[in-house]
Amino acid sequence: MRTPANTPSRASKAQVVSFPPPTSGWISNQNLVANTSNKPGAVVLDNFWPTPQTVRIRQGCALYSHPDASGVCGTLMTYDTGSVQRLFACVGGTIWDVTSGAQPVAAQTGLVGGEWSWIQFATSGGVYLIAVNGADPMQLFDGLRWWPITGNDILQVSLGTVTNAFETGETVTGATSGATGTVLYADGSEIYVTSTNGKSFSSGETLSGSSGGNATAAQDSQTWFSGIKSASNASISTIDTQAFSFVWSYMSRLWFIQEGSLNAWYLEAGTFSGDATPFPMGGIFTEGGALMFGSSWSLDNSSSNGLSEQCVMCTGNGEVAVYQGVDPNLSTTWGKVGLYRINKPRGKRAFIRNGGDLLIATDEGLIPLTQAVERNPTDLALGAVSFPIQDAWAEYVAERPDRNWQVMVWPEMQMIGVAVPASDAYQPYLLVVNTNTTAWARFTGWDCRCFSQLNGQMYFGSTEGRVLGAWQTGYDVNAPFTAIYAPLFHDLGGTYGVKIPKDANVMMRGAYEVTWAVSMMYDYIVSVPAAPMGSSIAKQAIWNQAEWGTGLWNQSNQKRAQKKWSPVAGKGYAISPCLQITSGNIAPFDNEIVRIDVTYLAGGLLS
Repeated sequence: MRTPANTPSRASKAQVVSFPPPTSGWISNQNLVANTSNKPGAVVLDNFWPTPQTVRIRQGCALYSHPDASGVCGTLMTYDTGSVQRLFACVGGTIWDVTSGAQPVAAQTGLVGGEWSWIQFATSGGVYLIAVNGADPMQLFDGLRWWPITGNDILQVSLGTVTNAFETGETVTGATSGATGTVLYADGSEIYVTSTNGKSFSSGETLSGSSGGNATAAQDSQTWFSGIKSASNASISTIDTQAFSFVWSYMSRLWFIQEGSLNAWYLEAGTFSGDATPFPMGGIFTEGGALMFGSSWSLDNSSSNGLSEQCVMCTGNGEVAVYQGVDPNLSTTWGKVGLYRINKPRGKRAFIRNGGDLLIATDEGLIPLTQAVERNPTDLALGAVSFPIQDAWAEYVAERPDRNWQVMVWPEMQMIGVAVPASDAYQPYLLVVNTNTTAWARFTGWDCRCFSQLNGQMYFGSTEGRVLGAWQTGYDVNAPFTAIYAPLFHDLGGTYGVKIPKDANVMMRGAYEVTWAVSMMYDYIVSVPAAPMGSSIAKQAIWNQAEWGTGLWNQSNQKRAQKKWSPVAGKGYAISPCLQITSGNIAPFDNEIVRIDVTYLAGGLLS
């Protein structure tokens, strides 16, 4: 009896799927991830910077200045008039001038310190830097020196015969006038004194100091800077500039927030001293709490059919009051535009002005204030700039109860960044978005506590009193970092049947040859393996490192393609190749992702 011959089984034919560069950026929002197999996004995009064409490895950060290792650099302030440029770092109770980088100078000492709010403000007398923190007297920088602005005037006293030089901090008393004051600066032939009893020093009288200083006054003292005093008609009788926790300007007028209250204060237009008038807001905000920050804002809803500047005040409970007008003293030119509800802000510096709009980092996301006008509070997340990373944003909010986030904008890079500081066991992140494409990415290893710019360069303060320059070298302060890209999971045309990847081909382009590691992730489980070793760059490719007569200048500056097939293992119903590149060189990588190809075998329905 014959038996039928066995038909030889046909081998499965390998198929290929290509993953384009993730120009849509990092996407963690599950509402957007679902059914987006063909969307050029990433489930992981760490230390890559998305551009309209591709993504490239970010550059590192370098130590710019290290004025004081005893605390966190919590505030950076910039003073820039074109002819005079200064960068100041606040560490503990000292304001350091770090303009020169390696040689910081203590510009103001003896302060309590804290999270400073600052603004550059111009008057007819000059351009000034104004800073407040809710603990110290208001500080003013005039382009040369820092001055405390309190309720007392600062007097300039010219000296005649000087027997013993005066010292900073000693008390000076006039023998005839009875005037008293504390020396702020002693400059040989003159001293600057904070008046303590409101009297002026007289010409020719003897001036005696508590530390032995002795001289005669050459002329009557002049008021150098006026103090800030409560207006005579104020409903709140007194104000100390130590209570000012936030400062902003609106219509050439300085506004302040009184720490821990619903009271704002304002000065006369074009001044930084004189009478401060209260603007109580307790009857406006229905949710209570305290004012957190204020700002000017441009809104296209004015009666003049154009952009109109508004004055915005926001509470820690997420209520925003908007006013419009020129003079708060005149009801005919001042009025409330509206009261809006956003979610709770993540800090008093967790917002930026971007164009005419305000972007506020809240518990619900990075919300444009225009969305608060147009949407119901329950729908604000849909209009958030951070909507693509909504799931990750919510996770970071839940992990970090402290409201110390900060938002920065870097126009030269078309970048907005949201600093998420370290908290307990959670590492710090800088969440970045390209303002041209709205594509997000995440930078790891940057513990950003504050930001400032000077000459187009972004600086940020960090732990141990360090001031770091962003986007420099291929290290993070001499430590390597790893760039990670994993595209959105792809089911390869169907949810049935297992897929067995065999090989992955990565194609990149850049000036340097880099090495990388590729692994596979399966079935929507993000699992990134250990980072690979870094690539080395030949010294002849780095300026000032090449050997004379051997290295060829500009040899490696031309971009070229680089690709390599690597075997991969595992199986699953949906796949995502995970690419890792470690950067650890003086010269930064400029490599860009072109695409990743994966060959795979498709199993049957029951596999």
